[in-house]
Amino acid sequence: MSIYKSSNRVKNQTLSLSHLRKIWGSEQNVSDKLLSEVSEELNSNVNMCQLNTELRMCHFIAQVMHEVGGKFNLEENLNYSEMALISTFSNYGRTPSDAKNHAYNRATNKKADIEAIANHAYANRMGNGSVESGDGWKYRGRGMLQLTGKSNYISMKTKHNNLWSASVDFVANPDLLLQPKFAVRSALIFWLEHQLYKKADIGASRMVTDSITKVINSKTTSYSERHDNLTDLLKRKVFKDVF
Repeated sequence: MSIYKSSNRVKNQTLSLSHLRKIWGSEQNVSDKLLSEVSEELNSNVNMCQLNTELRMCHFIAQVMHEVGGKFNLEENLNYSEMALISTFSNYGRTPSDAKNHAYNRATNKKADIEAIANHAYANRMGNGSVESGDGWKYRGRGMLQLTGKSNYISMKTKHNNLWSASVDFVANPDLLLQPKFAVRSALIFWLEHQLYKKADIGASRMVTDSITKVINSKTTSYSERHDNLTDLLKRKVFKDVF
Protein backbone atom coordinates (compact mmCIF):
# COMPACT_ATOMS: atom_id res chain seq x y z
CA MET A 1 0.00 0.00 0.00
CA SER A 2 2.80 2.37 0.83
CA ILE A 3 4.24 2.24 -2.69
CA TYR A 4 1.47 4.53 -3.89
CA LYS A 5 1.74 8.16 -2.92
CA SER A 6 -1.42 10.21 -2.85
CA SER A 7 -2.25 13.85 -2.37
CA ASN A 8 -5.07 15.09 -0.16
CA ARG A 9 -8.46 15.78 -1.62
CA VAL A 10 -9.00 19.48 -2.09
CA LYS A 11 -12.52 19.20 -0.70
CA ASN A 12 -13.91 16.63 1.66
CA GLN A 13 -17.20 16.03 -0.11
CA THR A 14 -18.65 12.62 -0.75
CA LEU A 15 -18.88 10.91 -4.11
CA SER A 16 -22.38 9.50 -3.95
CA LEU A 17 -25.19 7.83 -5.83
CA SER A 18 -26.34 11.21 -7.10
CA HIS A 19 -23.09 11.71 -9.01
CA LEU A 20 -23.28 8.35 -10.77
CA ARG A 21 -26.99 8.75 -11.43
CA LYS A 22 -26.09 11.74 -13.62
CA ILE A 23 -24.30 9.24 -15.85
CA TRP A 24 -26.44 6.11 -15.55
CA GLY A 25 -29.75 7.91 -15.49
CA SER A 26 -32.36 5.19 -15.68
CA GLU A 27 -33.09 3.10 -12.62
CA GLN A 28 -34.72 0.60 -14.98
CA ASN A 29 -31.26 -0.08 -16.42
CA VAL A 30 -29.10 0.32 -13.29
CA SER A 31 -30.41 -0.01 -9.75
CA ASP A 32 -29.79 2.47 -6.95
CA LYS A 33 -28.35 -0.40 -4.94
CA LEU A 34 -25.62 -1.15 -7.49
CA LEU A 35 -24.67 2.48 -8.03
CA SER A 36 -24.67 3.15 -4.29
CA GLU A 37 -22.25 0.28 -3.70
CA VAL A 38 -20.02 1.48 -6.54
CA SER A 39 -20.00 5.08 -5.31
CA GLU A 40 -19.26 4.04 -1.72
CA GLU A 41 -16.32 1.91 -2.81
CA LEU A 42 -14.93 4.64 -5.04
CA ASN A 43 -15.37 7.26 -2.34
CA SER A 44 -13.54 5.11 0.20
CA ASN A 45 -10.53 4.73 -2.04
CA VAL A 46 -10.06 8.01 -3.90
CA ASN A 47 -6.79 8.81 -2.16
CA MET A 48 -5.24 5.37 -1.94
CA CYS A 49 -6.10 4.62 -5.56
CA GLN A 50 -5.14 7.95 -7.08
CA LEU A 51 -8.59 9.14 -8.10
CA ASN A 52 -8.27 12.26 -5.98
CA THR A 53 -8.75 14.98 -8.59
CA GLU A 54 -11.66 15.81 -10.84
CA LEU A 55 -9.62 15.12 -13.97
CA ARG A 56 -8.44 11.73 -12.74
CA MET A 57 -11.94 10.66 -11.78
CA CYS A 58 -13.35 11.81 -15.11
CA HIS A 59 -10.73 9.90 -17.07
CA PHE A 60 -11.39 6.79 -15.00
CA ILE A 61 -15.17 6.96 -15.30
CA ALA A 62 -14.98 7.78 -19.03
CA GLN A 63 -13.32 4.40 -19.53
CA VAL A 64 -15.69 2.58 -17.19
CA MET A 65 -18.69 4.03 -19.03
CA HIS A 66 -17.65 2.31 -22.21
CA GLU A 67 -16.63 -0.96 -20.58
CA VAL A 68 -19.87 -1.51 -18.63
CA GLY A 69 -22.27 0.27 -20.96
CA GLY A 70 -25.64 1.79 -20.20
CA LYS A 71 -26.78 -1.17 -18.11
CA PHE A 72 -23.58 -1.34 -16.06
CA ASN A 73 -22.78 -4.90 -17.08
CA LEU A 74 -19.98 -6.38 -15.00
CA GLU A 75 -19.48 -9.39 -17.25
CA GLU A 76 -17.99 -9.55 -20.73
CA ASN A 77 -20.38 -9.62 -23.67
CA LEU A 78 -19.37 -12.65 -25.75
CA ASN A 79 -22.22 -12.47 -28.24
CA TYR A 80 -20.12 -12.29 -31.43
CA SER A 81 -20.83 -12.70 -35.11
CA GLU A 82 -18.60 -14.91 -37.25
CA MET A 83 -16.66 -12.04 -38.82
CA ALA A 84 -16.29 -10.25 -35.49
CA LEU A 85 -14.70 -13.35 -33.95
CA ILE A 86 -12.24 -13.66 -36.81
CA SER A 87 -11.27 -9.99 -36.74
CA THR A 88 -11.10 -9.70 -32.95
CA PHE A 89 -9.38 -12.90 -31.81
CA SER A 90 -6.24 -14.36 -33.37
CA ASN A 91 -7.24 -17.89 -32.35
CA TYR A 92 -10.34 -17.61 -34.51
CA GLY A 93 -8.35 -16.06 -37.32
CA ARG A 94 -6.36 -19.31 -37.45
CA THR A 95 -9.47 -21.52 -37.31
CA PRO A 96 -12.29 -19.67 -39.10
CA SER A 97 -14.46 -22.79 -39.19
CA ASP A 98 -14.70 -22.58 -35.39
CA ALA A 99 -15.88 -18.99 -35.70
CA LYS A 100 -18.74 -20.11 -37.91
CA ASN A 101 -19.69 -22.86 -35.49
CA HIS A 102 -19.60 -20.67 -32.37
CA ALA A 103 -20.94 -17.32 -33.59
CA TYR A 104 -24.53 -16.21 -33.72
CA ASN A 105 -26.28 -16.13 -37.07
CA ARG A 106 -29.32 -13.90 -37.31
CA ALA A 107 -30.37 -15.38 -40.63
CA THR A 108 -30.83 -18.82 -39.07
CA ASN A 109 -31.69 -17.65 -35.53
CA LYS A 110 -28.62 -19.45 -34.27
CA LYS A 111 -27.42 -18.22 -30.87
CA ALA A 112 -23.77 -17.71 -30.03
CA ASP A 113 -22.12 -20.42 -27.95
CA ILE A 114 -20.59 -17.95 -25.51
CA GLU A 115 -18.82 -20.55 -23.37
CA ALA A 116 -17.14 -22.06 -26.43
CA ILE A 117 -16.22 -18.57 -27.62
CA ALA A 118 -14.49 -17.72 -24.34
CA ASN A 119 -12.62 -21.03 -24.26
CA HIS A 120 -11.40 -20.71 -27.84
CA ALA A 121 -10.72 -16.98 -27.89
CA TYR A 122 -8.64 -17.02 -24.72
CA ALA A 123 -7.00 -20.45 -24.93
CA ASN A 124 -3.24 -20.49 -24.23
CA ARG A 125 -3.22 -16.77 -23.51
CA MET A 126 -2.91 -14.66 -20.37
CA GLY A 127 -2.01 -17.66 -18.25
CA ASN A 128 -4.94 -19.74 -19.48
CA GLY A 129 -4.61 -23.38 -20.45
CA SER A 130 -5.92 -25.08 -23.56
CA VAL A 131 -9.45 -24.93 -24.90
CA GLU A 132 -10.20 -28.12 -22.99
CA SER A 133 -9.08 -26.58 -19.67
CA GLY A 134 -12.09 -24.28 -19.63
CA ASP A 135 -9.90 -21.42 -18.37
CA GLY A 136 -11.14 -19.05 -21.06
CA TRP A 137 -14.67 -19.26 -19.74
CA LYS A 138 -13.68 -19.42 -16.08
CA TYR A 139 -11.50 -16.31 -16.38
CA ARG A 140 -13.55 -14.36 -18.91
CA GLY A 141 -13.86 -10.60 -18.57
CA ARG A 142 -15.43 -9.37 -15.34
CA GLY A 143 -15.42 -6.20 -13.31
CA MET A 144 -15.60 -2.54 -14.26
CA LEU A 145 -12.63 -2.76 -16.64
CA GLN A 146 -13.18 -6.37 -17.70
CA LEU A 147 -10.35 -8.27 -15.99
CA THR A 148 -9.54 -11.23 -18.26
CA GLY A 149 -7.23 -14.23 -18.09
CA LYS A 150 -6.01 -16.50 -15.30
CA SER A 151 -2.71 -14.69 -14.82
CA ASN A 152 -4.58 -11.43 -14.29
CA TYR A 153 -6.90 -13.05 -11.76
CA ILE A 154 -3.85 -14.37 -9.91
CA SER A 155 -2.31 -10.90 -9.94
CA MET A 156 -5.62 -9.38 -8.82
CA LYS A 157 -5.69 -11.73 -5.83
CA THR A 158 -2.19 -10.77 -4.68
CA LYS A 159 -2.56 -7.03 -5.20
CA HIS A 160 -6.05 -6.84 -3.74
CA ASN A 161 -5.11 -8.69 -0.59
CA ASN A 162 -2.03 -6.52 -0.11
CA LEU A 163 -3.86 -3.24 -0.66
CA TRP A 164 -6.92 -4.02 1.42
CA SER A 165 -5.24 -6.31 3.99
CA ALA A 166 -7.71 -9.03 3.06
CA SER A 167 -7.77 -12.69 2.15
CA VAL A 168 -9.93 -13.13 -0.92
CA ASP A 169 -9.37 -15.83 -3.56
CA PHE A 170 -10.41 -14.53 -6.98
CA VAL A 171 -8.69 -17.46 -8.69
CA ALA A 172 -10.87 -20.04 -6.99
CA ASN A 173 -13.94 -17.77 -7.08
CA PRO A 174 -13.72 -15.53 -10.16
CA ASP A 175 -17.42 -14.64 -9.97
CA LEU A 176 -16.58 -12.49 -6.95
CA LEU A 177 -15.74 -9.82 -9.51
CA LEU A 178 -19.42 -9.61 -10.37
CA GLN A 179 -20.01 -8.11 -6.93
CA PRO A 180 -19.85 -4.29 -7.12
CA LYS A 181 -17.22 -3.96 -4.38
CA PHE A 182 -14.75 -6.25 -6.08
CA ALA A 183 -15.69 -5.06 -9.57
CA VAL A 184 -14.65 -1.56 -8.49
CA ARG A 185 -11.49 -2.76 -6.80
CA SER A 186 -10.37 -4.72 -9.85
CA ALA A 187 -10.57 -1.53 -11.90
CA LEU A 188 -8.78 0.50 -9.22
CA ILE A 189 -5.94 -2.01 -9.13
CA PHE A 190 -5.56 -1.77 -12.90
CA TRP A 191 -5.57 2.04 -12.67
CA LEU A 192 -2.82 1.92 -10.06
CA GLU A 193 -0.74 -0.85 -11.55
CA HIS A 194 -0.49 0.90 -14.92
CA GLN A 195 -0.15 4.35 -13.34
CA LEU A 196 -2.94 5.68 -15.52
CA TYR A 197 -3.39 8.60 -13.13
CA LYS A 198 -0.08 9.98 -14.42
CA LYS A 199 -1.44 9.96 -17.95
CA ALA A 200 -4.68 11.55 -16.74
CA ASP A 201 -2.75 14.38 -15.09
CA ILE A 202 -1.40 15.48 -18.47
CA GLY A 203 -4.78 16.89 -19.51
CA ALA A 204 -8.06 16.29 -21.30
CA SER A 205 -6.96 16.12 -24.93
CA ARG A 206 -7.81 13.31 -27.32
CA MET A 207 -4.16 12.28 -27.23
CA VAL A 208 -4.32 11.75 -23.48
CA THR A 209 -7.57 9.81 -23.60
CA ASP A 210 -6.22 7.62 -26.39
CA SER A 211 -3.08 6.86 -24.39
CA ILE A 212 -5.24 5.55 -21.54
CA THR A 213 -7.57 3.64 -23.85
CA LYS A 214 -4.60 1.96 -25.48
CA VAL A 215 -3.52 0.50 -22.15
CA ILE A 216 -7.02 -0.70 -21.24
CA ASN A 217 -8.01 -2.12 -24.65
CA SER A 218 -5.60 -1.38 -27.47
CA LYS A 219 -7.67 -3.15 -30.16
CA THR A 220 -10.94 -1.42 -29.40
CA THR A 221 -12.69 0.67 -32.01
CA SER A 222 -14.08 2.96 -29.30
CA TYR A 223 -11.25 5.50 -28.92
CA SER A 224 -13.47 8.36 -30.05
CA GLU A 225 -16.41 7.35 -27.84
CA ARG A 226 -14.23 7.18 -24.74
CA HIS A 227 -12.89 10.65 -25.39
CA ASP A 228 -16.43 11.91 -25.91
CA ASN A 229 -17.30 10.44 -22.50
CA LEU A 230 -14.48 12.40 -20.89
CA THR A 231 -15.46 15.62 -22.62
CA ASP A 232 -19.06 15.25 -21.51
CA LEU A 233 -18.15 14.51 -17.88
CA LEU A 234 -15.93 17.58 -17.70
CA LYS A 235 -18.41 19.80 -19.51
CA ARG A 236 -21.21 18.82 -17.13
CA LYS A 237 -18.84 19.06 -14.12
CA VAL A 238 -20.23 15.81 -12.78
CA PHE A 239 -17.56 15.43 -10.08
CA LYS A 240 -16.51 19.03 -9.56
CA ASP A 241 -18.08 19.34 -6.09
CA VAL A 242 -16.28 16.21 -4.87
CA PHE A 243 -12.75 17.61 -5.19
